[in-house]
Amino acid sequence: MTDAGETPGPTAPRRHFFGFDRLPPIEFLRIGAGAIWLANFIFILDPANDYWSSFSRNALSFAPTTIGGPGLAQYVSAHPLPFSWAIALVTAYLTVSFLLGLSTRAACLIGSCFSGVLLATQFGSTFFFPGGTDVGEHPLYILIYMTLVLGGAGESLSLDHVLAGWVAHRRAARVRVAGPVPSSWTTSISPRTLFVYAVAGTLLSFGVGLGLVVAIPVPSNGGGTGVSGPTHYVNLSINLNQTNGWPQYTPANFSVPSGRVVFTIVDNDSPVSWPQCPCVVSGVEGGVEYVNGSPIHTVSTANVAHTFDVPNLNLAVYTPGATTTRFTVDLINPGQFLWFCFAPCGAGTNPYSTPPMGTAGYMTGTMTIVSS
Repeated sequence: MTDAGETPGPTAPRRHFFGFDRLPPIEFLRIGAGAIWLANFIFILDPANDYWSSFSRNALSFAPTTIGGPGLAQYVSAHPLPFSWAIALVTAYLTVSFLLGLSTRAACLIGSCFSGVLLATQFGSTFFFPGGTDVGEHPLYILIYMTLVLGGAGESLSLDHVLAGWVAHRRAARVRVAGPVPSSWTTSISPRTLFVYAVAGTLLSFGVGLGLVVAIPVPSNGGGTGVSGPTHYVNLSINLNQTNGWPQYTPANFSVPSGRVVFTIVDNDSPVSWPQCPCVVSGVEGGVEYVNGSPIHTVSTANVAHTFDVPNLNLAVYTPGATTTRFTVDLINPGQFLWFCFAPCGAGTNPYSTPPMGTAGYMTGTMTIVSS
């Protein structure tokens, strides 16, 4: 109580718990970005997803839709250890940084550059999810990072804010200077300047990724090279396994002479809608496959039961359900090549990663090209 005419004393400063009671919306966006990366990190750690051993196959899955051909995807697939660990470590760092608000600005720069590289190398698969992590919506990720930079994310409910306050208090106590505690955000690079750096770094990263895609040569095997000599024929069929009900290619492992080869795939599975399918035929003679006799270059996403992809040959064809698909390929160099089905036909909760997807003898196998 004060008497009339007295001036009230100074009001005690309001305490904040990590600044929670003045948390701006930008911090919710930061935490949301951390939650997205946490989901990716959990995917990596979950043994059921088989991230480490399936990394090579997942890398090859981008070859059919990568600008410049399958050269880079083939290189990454051949060296899975450094690339898989690099992605896992960046994923772990972005998870911790955005959730806890630790080195938030650095995380925005690193995340934006990371997405810039992946956007270039996975450009044909943007917003398309064949399974795994770090895939798909990289333009959206970049937009989030730029928004976080301009909005000054990390100023509250973050370790950045707590550590900046602790350091400032230590300095004030050491020099015996009283006054407000400065935020690290008021004494460092301005958000506008950092935004310029982030945009420049992202564009540079995109250019580097695009350069790698174009620079690494495309394998010499492929379609439409005009190979002379006899024509060979390969007949494959897709049926439901009577024991477990999984769709299964038969045969899964086969040999074929080098030269001009006509493939026929009889797909006895049911029609399936696959809205995310790129569905552009590649690596075949004339750029078309023949579905029930009709030439098709871009298959309708309304019915793509399965695919037959040989990423190292830049070969991608799509088989609608209950149809016969025929295509011609010129196979030049002998060797053993992995083929995959990338249509989501897994029997578990994730149709992209659960069996029979990626299961040898069902939705993946080997094609051996022998000298004719």
